[in-house]
Amino acid sequence: MYTVEFQELKLEDLLPTVQSLKYLGARFVQMFAENPESGLDLVYTFYDEQAQVATNYVVGDITPETPVPSIQNLYLSSFSYENEAHDLFGVWFVNMKLDFGGHFFNVAEEAPMAIITPEVAAARAKRAKVRAAQEAKAKAAAAKEKAAAAGAGAAAVGTAQAAAVAAAKAQAAADAAPASKANPDASTPVEVKTTSEAGGITADQRAKMMEEKLAAMDPEKAAKVRAALAAKAAREAAAKDGE
Repeated sequence: MYTVEFQELKLEDLLPTVQSLKYLGARFVQMFAENPESGLDLVYTFYDEQAQVATNYVVGDITPETPVPSIQNLYLSSFSYENEAHDLFGVWFVNMKLDFGGHFFNVAEEAPMAIITPEVAAARAKRAKVRAAQEAKAKAAAAKEKAAAAGAGAAAVGTAQAAAVAAAKAQAAADAAPASKANPDASTPVEVKTTSEAGGITADQRAKMMEEKLAAMDPEKAAKVRAALAAKAAREAAAKDGE
């Protein structure tokens, strides 16, 4: 007396499972195809003589476009079942040792011998539309996330550039502060130029030159330099206010 079991199996796990069964000495009994409403199923039956258990491994959702690995290299007797499933149901087996090229049976029609009612066809079409909609939604979400990441990166660069310009202007103002105090009691205003302005370079020009240098640098390194300049300007401004 033996028992019968059914176990669902993913297509990618078919060959490794059959290899394990071969190693354990299981006997291949049969393989057949059936056409339930959910799609074509391949049922592989193996028998463990010691445990007296017949296990049916069900590989589901098979279409004519699905490449199914042949198990003939492990169980040569499966050649008749694989050729039969190919000729009658259009199953595409790969790496078959004995391939009759669709002539194992003399069938009247080349189309797979699968009976599909209008209800089943409509259900399959609906599932295909739902799957396509889910894939399109996932792609759109991924594209939106990528665009958001790119926008955040551009905003960070813009903020760093603004900080660099502000730091350069603050540095120019700090350079001008000591010269302004040189004649604090004079009744006539004294025009004071910064070191850069005395050489013909204004604070805005200096900031522009600094930005051009930073633009030519590696973005990550440039961002660090901008942050350092901004911090330096903030320290000098704080020191000026404390005087």
